[in-house]
Formats: sequence, C-alpha cells, structure tokens
Amino acid sequence: MSLRTDRVRIIGSVKRKEGVSKEEFENFWINEHPKLFNSLDVVKKNILKYEQAHANEVVSQALTESGLTVSPFDAMSIFEAPTFEALMEVFTSEEYKKTVGAESLKYFERGQMFAANFATIIDN
Repeated sequence: MSLRTDRVRIIGSVKRKEGVSKEEFENFWINEHPKLFNSLDVVKKNILKYEQAHANEVVSQALTESGLTVSPFDAMSIFEAPTFEALMEVFTSEEYKKTVGAESLKYFERGQMFAANFATIIDN
C-alpha cells in the first residue's frame, strides 16, 4: 500500500459564525458556497473533486455520550487536485479571496486547513 501520487487534498474545517442560525449556515454551505466556488475560472482549471461534510448533531451527541471526543466544527470541505500547487493557486487567488472567501466569512469563522497526501484503504 502507498500514498497516491496522482492527487492531493486539502481539507477545510469550519465553524459557523456566532449569530448565524444553523439553517442559514446549512443553506449557504450546501446551496450558495458550491455555486460561488464552482463559478471561478481558477477552480475550473485546478479542482478535480470537491466534497462537503455536514455535522450530524444526533450522531455527534451519541459519540460524546460514548466517551469519544467530537470535533467542534459544523462542516468540512474536501478539495482534491493533481498537485498542492494547483490547490494553492485556488486559495491564494484574488478571484477566490474576493468572492468565495469574502462571502464565506459572513457565515463562518476562518477555518482550519489540513493538507494531505492520501491512500484509499477501503473503497466498496
């Protein structure tokens, strides 16, 4: 087994901004963020895959009750590209900062990013 060499990922974790309801956040995250992000030329040029993960409060509570530590984030995004340079081109572009970046900060706090080489262990 080995790490993939044809693709890399950046995973972003975000927490909704104080004063933003769960419904407002969810609507922005699933409906508006993808439209903004996918509309950018730099994204069309560089991104191979974009996935979202939305926190499940019921399961998170069950995990907590079972003694496990649950992430404090409301959502995650997984961005995949051929290289880290391609991903960085997206996130450092003025186009991204002025549209997606600026609009996103209305709904969530600046998030945490995790850059990763990855290996798929199970894919049924």
